Amino acid sequence: MPRRIDSDSEPTTPQRPRNQGPLANILNVFQEFTPSKSQRQMRGLREELQGLLNDAEDAISAKDSEIADLSNQVVPARPRRRRKRFHRADDAPASLDSQNSETLEDRTRKAGRHFLIDEGLFFIDEGAIWSLDVDDDFDYSTEFNSKSTCIQAQLQDVIRLLPDDAVSRRTEEWIGDAVHGMGGQRSATAYRLRRPSLKHLADATDLKHFTTSSNRFENFKQRIGYVPATDTAGAYYSAFKAPILYDEFAGEIDVDHLFRNPLLLNIHACILRGADGPTNLFTDNPYRPQAPYMEKIHNITRTSTGAIANAAVLAIWLYSADTKFLERGNETNINYRKRYRQYVEELRKGLTAKKAWVDALLNYWDGVFFPDADDDDGAARGAGDGENAEMESVADAFANAPSRETPPAVRSHVLLSDLLLTDGRILTLLLTTATATITAIVNRTW
Repeated sequence: MPRRIDSDSEPTTPQRPRNQGPLANILNVFQEFTPSKSQRQMRGLREELQGLLNDAEDAISAKDSEIADLSNQVVPARPRRRRKRFHRADDAPASLDSQNSETLEDRTRKAGRHFLIDEGLFFIDEGAIWSLDVDDDFDYSTEFNSKSTCIQAQLQDVIRLLPDDAVSRRTEEWIGDAVHGMGGQRSATAYRLRRPSLKHLADATDLKHFTTSSNRFENFKQRIGYVPATDTAGAYYSAFKAPILYDEFAGEIDVDHLFRNPLLLNIHACILRGADGPTNLFTDNPYRPQAPYMEKIHNITRTSTGAIANAAVLAIWLYSADTKFLERGNETNINYRKRYRQYVEELRKGLTAKKAWVDALLNYWDGVFFPDADDDDGAARGAGDGENAEMESVADAFANAPSRETPPAVRSHVLLSDLLLTDGRILTLLLTTATATITAIVNRTW
């Protein structure tokens, strides 16, 4: 608050009070905008005000992050059901029993956070998804036939993650807590990537250019697919010809290298395992925090197509000029909701069609994040080429071991029938010997 001014004193610019909160500091800067200020002073005040507003926004995002993390730790983890989408998840027991309304709302928020992490950054239509009738016979292969089937597919994913006692009440107003949970997780993720996790996501050279929006634009625009304007077309950002999406990029779309940039996996590690999640990610001893983390809280054991699409979108936003993570970039005008749909559509269509590049991509991500989990055929997903080759040779050795074709030459006992069939002379010898023995015994007895 401004300091009190005595009635007999001349009006002066209020002095900034000490030990005040961010709102008080912003108010004091506003009070210094007076006609007596020069243009240079006004520019300085505007920059200072913008900095204070950014700090306040960061503080709010940090609080959102803390709330999301604390909520995830307090609310009991709900085991996942088997995924209907391509069976890419494990079986899980039934959901928890109904609890009081407040706890149910908390669990619904948690389901919203889980949905954002594993399925998608955005709903296609937040209004329609709650009022749409559930199609019990929905076929995921029709997901991208129309907007309505896309919404139905997301509804199926939401229903799978919602507590059972919330499914029948999903049209009630409070069910929007799932959306609230998504929003909180989205804000927390954006804050984490641009702040505490940035040291893991950018090298020393790149870090220097993250200071301002304009610096990011000038230094990273080509990396995220910027195509400058021409005489016949305006500037735009290419969805799939962005080098940041590839581990190797030669100027054209190459599905064998798409979504394999280590940055994308590091971003996903930040989401699953906290701000330091990328530490030692590509080693045999990756970092896992002592405190509860998303991977364990939500019982995530497989890489989903939604998670890969999320990481791709977040990588582009991270290096963009946009200052906030919104559905449409406030500086680049990139439609991030549409971009997510473009990425996840190609991934899921490829998975439905059993395209080799999608299977290989999912196996690659699973090998990094879940190396000890088993594939559907029982093979370790994280096993290296050498280990897999050895196991194949071991299987071949057992499978090709010779079978016994003839009885062994020596037995521990001999049957009389075998002897009779082998040589008739043996029978004569036995009978002669037996007769002689019996005769001798009789003679001694009498």
